[in-house]
Amino acid sequence: MVNILKSILILFVISAIQLLIYAVYLKPIITTWGASKKEISMPLAGDDRNLNITSTRAISINATKSDVWKWLMQLGADRSGFYSYEFIEKPLGYVMQDEDLREPQFKDLQVGDIVRGSIHEEQSIIPYNFKVLYVKPEEAFVLENWGTFLLEPINSLQTRLVVRTQETRSENLQEKFAHYVAIPFHFIMERRTLIGIKARAEAGENIRFSQTSDIIWFLGLVLSALFIFILILIRRGMLRSFFIPTILSVCWLFTLLLLPPVPLSSIGLLFVVLMCYWH
Repeated sequence: MVNILKSILILFVISAIQLLIYAVYLKPIITTWGASKKEISMPLAGDDRNLNITSTRAISINATKSDVWKWLMQLGADRSGFYSYEFIEKPLGYVMQDEDLREPQFKDLQVGDIVRGSIHEEQSIIPYNFKVLYVKPEEAFVLENWGTFLLEPINSLQTRLVVRTQETRSENLQEKFAHYVAIPFHFIMERRTLIGIKARAEAGENIRFSQTSDIIWFLGLVLSALFIFILILIRRGMLRSFFIPTILSVCWLFTLLLLPPVPLSSIGLLFVVLMCYWH
């Protein structure tokens, strides 16, 4: 019983350290991922004094504005999904109609249109849809409860995609806490959306994309977390049960939020964790 309580205490302390590192160092980075100072500070169409700006993220795409715009118009569960992690979305009840659309079939969105979060809302853990509030073709659009999508040309063959999340202000402490906790998850999914749009716009039409790389990346993170947890439970002195798991857990957090979401990142971490586990 004493060992169980010690393990719980160690888990609590490690979690507190992770939260502190996240709040002080990681949160400012992930809420401005890829964005320049100019992009973070410039006004966008969806900005409103009644809304909080919770993030501004951006990515450079080696394609024209019109080509990127075509793929942006495929967003939605009843279109081509959100170019994110379908193997995470499906278990949560977010079902997409066509997860591997090979060509941009759908035309421009119109004000009042609904970008659906799932084609079976009754199965979703938290049903959501995004109403289109503003559209300027081949430049910008605003989705209610998400934010602003903006395209800016770098040159004739390159484009910047900027996404700013704007959320309703709330004084409710429970809602504030829920939004704070949701920021990392929203970042992970939105980062994948930006990478997915970039990949499709640069590859062109009739290209099939595989989820294998994403699944391997995710599996590496899950297994790494599992073995870090086991290190804490087996308790072989403070070095192996606290200090090493603490360092590894911080590395895990950095791998999740800072390193590129590719198999090399998470499998590399898993290798280090296993080395610590077996020695």
